[in-house]
Amino acid sequence: MFSEFLGKFIKQARGRGMTLLEVLITIGITLLLSSFLISYTSSSRQQIALYSEEVKLGQTIYRAKSLSLSLYSQPGSQPICGYGVHFDYSSMTYNLFSYNKPSDSSCGSINSISAGSKNTVSTFGINKNVKIVSPSGGRKIDDVLFIAPGPKTIINSNGTMISDGSAAVAIQTADGLLLFTITVNTNGLIDF
Repeated sequence: MFSEFLGKFIKQARGRGMTLLEVLITIGITLLLSSFLISYTSSSRQQIALYSEEVKLGQTIYRAKSLSLSLYSQPGSQPICGYGVHFDYSSMTYNLFSYNKPSDSSCGSINSISAGSKNTVSTFGINKNVKIVSPSGGRKIDDVLFIAPGPKTIINSNGTMISDGSAAVAIQTADGLLLFTITVNTNGLIDF
């Protein structure tokens, strides 16, 4: 296909009197443009998937925080204390969950995350070109829970509740070349 195009182009160039330099420049530009097209490979797809997953993951964490704050503005006794996100590193999924109010205490007294109090609202799978990984040199988030009105933020990292500081979840391309980290601290600040 390209050789046919080049043959026709050269024939036309001879008929119009194009110089060899003009033909070489045209061939060079054509090769340059085709190399851009060829370079859109799996690496580019992985980068686009990573950007997309970063946005979706960040939106899910912000949604949990927003839903928790909306509980505070609703009067009456609520059976739900807050919302959070659970990360499953082995299955490459994450869940938005609601957190039930303890029967024997108030929402403000919650200092840990119990698996029995979580109710999955939505489950999200990660794009096959991206994977969730532990952040290098930091604490990973297994669960983050926002409780109104603060929102009070509780972070579970490997079974340890973080009372002060931050933890992160990292996502990277399947080839490991590009990595993004989303950090949440105990004051409710989400940074990515």
